[in-house]
Amino acid sequence: MKKLFSILLMLLLMIGMMSGCSLIVKEVHYKKIAEDLNQKKMDKILYAVDGYANYDQTFFIVTTYKVNGKKKEEKNKINISGIYNTNDNTAIGTGQKSYEMTDNPETSKERMVKDNKQPSFNLKYLNNQYINIKTKEPVDVQFTFDKLQGIEKLKPDHYEYGLDEPPFVNYALNEKEFNEIINDDLKIKYDKFKDASISISLSEDKNKLYIDNISVGADWERYINNKQVEYSLVNDIYPSHDNKTAFKEFKLKEEKAFGN
Repeated sequence: MKKLFSILLMLLLMIGMMSGCSLIVKEVHYKKIAEDLNQKKMDKILYAVDGYANYDQTFFIVTTYKVNGKKKEEKNKINISGIYNTNDNTAIGTGQKSYEMTDNPETSKERMVKDNKQPSFNLKYLNNQYINIKTKEPVDVQFTFDKLQGIEKLKPDHYEYGLDEPPFVNYALNEKEFNEIINDDLKIKYDKFKDASISISLSEDKNKLYIDNISVGADWERYINNKQVEYSLVNDIYPSHDNKTAFKEFKLKEEKAFGN
């Protein structure tokens, strides 16, 4: 009887995996993560060691519009690799900007892409602003991840996972929530709000969940010279799970950037 039960259980598991549905469903305890974000507990969010943590950030805005009836798409992107100091909410690292122009992005035959990647540069995050260390000019990127106050009041629309699905939490924001939680810092001007979301990807190791990625996204429209312009924003952070040498790396980067 036990053997028959084991065979039936294996068959059910195989059917579930083949159909894309998990028979073992767990729930992410999202409230603890939301509370850490709301209270700006960056030590826990970034897995800091002695107050220092490595991270990667990707930020881009896609602008879509029409010229003579043909669609054009511009993508302004910046990649940042940095070390965050949770003791005073500063960071130091390198950034690289890139620009991409695509003609007819929806038509594969007529699609044309022109891209331009600029040299990397040293930057500092201070007083809620990235600064190019060499030019002293501000870098137009927000470190949004310590500015998500109010997220603990929301219930995510997805927070379950199973054998075939990694742990994942997603918040779909309405316009009011977007303005209260995200746009209070970004100050985006728009004529029509489309959608916004906060997504948290996790991994599980020894029954403990670790944040792999936090993604903030938004879509909106503006009317410029009576023409409709669509915008899409994505702001991603990828915390490192190993920060044993982050303090040493921070000091080395600081010495190299400032020549101390």
